[in-house]
Amino acid sequence: MLALGGAMVTGGAMGLGTLTTFILFSQRVFDPLRQLAERFTQIQGGLTAVERIGELLEQPIEIADLPSSQRSAAAMVSGEERFSPGEVEFENVSFAYRPDDPILTDLSFRIAPGEHVAIVGPTGSGKTTVIRLLCRLYEPQQGTIRLDGVDIRELPIATLRRRLGVVLQDTFLFSGNVADNLRLDADISEADLERLCGDLGLAPLLGRLGDGLATELRERGGNLSSGERQLLAVARVAIRDPSVLVMDEATAFMDPSTEATLQRDLDTLLSGRTAIVIAHRLATVEAADRILVLRRGRLIEEGNHRELRAVGGLYAQLAELQEKGLATL
Repeated sequence: MLALGGAMVTGGAMGLGTLTTFILFSQRVFDPLRQLAERFTQIQGGLTAVERIGELLEQPIEIADLPSSQRSAAAMVSGEERFSPGEVEFENVSFAYRPDDPILTDLSFRIAPGEHVAIVGPTGSGKTTVIRLLCRLYEPQQGTIRLDGVDIRELPIATLRRRLGVVLQDTFLFSGNVADNLRLDADISEADLERLCGDLGLAPLLGRLGDGLATELRERGGNLSSGERQLLAVARVAIRDPSVLVMDEATAFMDPSTEATLQRDLDTLLSGRTAIVIAHRLATVEAADRILVLRRGRLIEEGNHRELRAVGGLYAQLAELQEKGLATL
């Protein structure tokens, strides 16, 4: 056996060229097999997803519009109106996602038209559940929820949700330009949209985007910061001019300067409109007309910021901890 130039010269041994050819052909054989196995896994995952979607579509609709025969005369008249004063009332409302785990217990409060109310409390106290029940995403097991004196179960769902504008902590933006994300299904001209954006303080943001309202956004607004996405979400709701504006941790991802800018614009937006704010930052809730303090699904305190601080109850404790940087409202 001799080695010449790095190649093996022998009667029964495999040459370098043969070995290289074998390796290349092995790769060409096994690569399609590996790809087929990967596709099979993807197909199995897709079939599972389709099955789950089918099960979801087969679920009966539990929350639906009442027949006209079961609606009161006041509900019939109110259901045909686009706008309303925005009075919200919870009367002895109890709710649980599971029978053994009550979330809200005998909750009662009233929010007058045009009043700005903040709802605070420890995590798990039922703040977000209040919003879900108001939007009729769930039905309470007991009690009644009224909008302008009418049981929300008697209002058409489309009417109810047109009157409510909800801005959540996690917002969703679609691929497309900024204008399309702000309009959605609203019939708004380009000139009116630009004017509304100016009124809502979006001019600096649109200036940073380069193409303004024509700026293309990636899926979920991936080319924007969290604060910028929230600004667009607030503007999208404001453009629809709801009777009641609900903000559930809408400023959680904003830096202090952006939040301060939005807060100034919100003063104009909330003028004459009922507002329900859920927030952990003290600066966001202390300007509210009234603060509702929940604990374990019960209303335990009620008043403005100064009154609740003077009482020295749960709100005062949470506010003091937040000022020390140890907790959030």
